[in-house]
Amino acid sequence: MKFSQDFFTDTNRIHAYDEQSVTIQTRDDSDLVVVSKNFIVDSQQIIQDWPINLIADFTSDDINYFNNLGIEVLLLSQNNTFSLASQLKPDVLISFSQNAIGVEQMALGSACRTYNLLISEGRQVALAVNF
Repeated sequence: MKFSQDFFTDTNRIHAYDEQSVTIQTRDDSDLVVVSKNFIVDSQQIIQDWPINLIADFTSDDINYFNNLGIEVLLLSQNNTFSLASQLKPDVLISFSQNAIGVEQMALGSACRTYNLLISEGRQVALAVNF
């Protein structure tokens, strides 16, 4: 069986990351965008003016925002490690579930790799990072 690596050129992909920034290869392959402040990236857009300072501060408006992006999986990463169960309010977790959005919290490196994997599978995924 022959294996080959597929590259999806019509989606935003994580090119590199470190503790202070994430480099994103844009969907048209024209630019590398270096982001060093809070951001959200999905297959089609990079949102650099995300106003959330702490993921624990999510409200129903934030869930509606993610729902409007049309995602099925939300990957969360934040500088300080935390537990989703203890940080996200129970009503927020329930609301994500009711909107059929899976939520996973990971360290930055794991979140970036998982984002690229899910994008390569054609999944509707977003990565939200708080620096």
